[in-house]
Amino acid sequence: MDRPHRRARRVPGARLAGVVAALGLLVAVLALPPVHSAFSARTGTPPNSLAADQVQPPSGLTVKQTCSYASIVLRDTYTWNSASPLTLSPPAGTQAGDVLVAQVAYYGTSTVQAPSGWTRFSLPDTSGGVVTSAVYWKVAVLNEPPATFTRTDTTTGDLVGGIVAYSGVSGSPPVAAGATGSGDTATSPALTATATGAVVVHLLTRSAGQPPTPEGTNPLWTRSSDSETVTASYEPFTGHGAVPQRTSTTTGSTTAWIAQTVVLRPHLQQVGASLSWTATPSSWADGYMGERVVGGTVYGPSTVPFGTTTASDAGLANGTTYTYRIWAYRGAWRSAVVSTPLTTSC
Repeated sequence: MDRPHRRARRVPGARLAGVVAALGLLVAVLALPPVHSAFSARTGTPPNSLAADQVQPPSGLTVKQTCSYASIVLRDTYTWNSASPLTLSPPAGTQAGDVLVAQVAYYGTSTVQAPSGWTRFSLPDTSGGVVTSAVYWKVAVLNEPPATFTRTDTTTGDLVGGIVAYSGVSGSPPVAAGATGSGDTATSPALTATATGAVVVHLLTRSAGQPPTPEGTNPLWTRSSDSETVTASYEPFTGHGAVPQRTSTTTGSTTAWIAQTVVLRPHLQQVGASLSWTATPSSWADGYMGERVVGGTVYGPSTVPFGTTTASDAGLANGTTYTYRIWAYRGAWRSAVVSTPLTTSC
């Protein structure tokens, strides 16, 4: 007996198309790359921050101060001698803001009164009780007037001295020292310079005889009175540290001498900072951002491209503490911050 033929069941075309589409979507989803688990927001950091294991911070941040100084330039000198009072005119070309150094030598140990505005250095300035060398300084004013120095007693004898003017000098009190003795050789005192580009002025006085300009220095003046002789000279001193001690020998002399040294420091023009660091190991970073913080105020940020590991800052105040902060970034992502302080002392 023949079995009846079963009809094959047809799936409607629309339903079959839907199944095929669903299978295709499943395959497409499974083919997508997995989401990188390192991308996440962190509490207390800017929105959309990249976890620290992805953008690593730079390291080894160091900050050094940079100090820019004016060049010290000699204007001119003026010397004279006379019985008290002694008047010394400002050197030719003197301008407001220049620094003036004056030397007045005389017989005996009496006091000499200086004009208003002049400050006498507190130095060893009398030798053997027979000769004194008083050294003064001031910042010149507009139309600087002559300086008149007057004995306060009735001791006779000339006063002898000179004035030198320099531009580009700091208006703060110069560093000075003095030494006294007797015999052939006068030796300048030991001093230390703390700023680059200083000028050292050497001032020598003898109760008799004429002291020569110390070797290694440039002459400013030599002038004699009825009993005393003064010799002044100068030398540039570009570095920091001990100033060379200079000698002046008057052969066969047993007379009293005074050796005084004044260090003129250059005017501080600008204080800045130089930053350097070791690059982030995250070579895909775009670059670095940096900030300067002082007294709770934040300046920045500014950026430098990847591959740069140095930066500079300018316009700082001397004697102030700053904090510098830098971090690596890529787009909106940020690394951890590294920081270091700097206290300027130019």
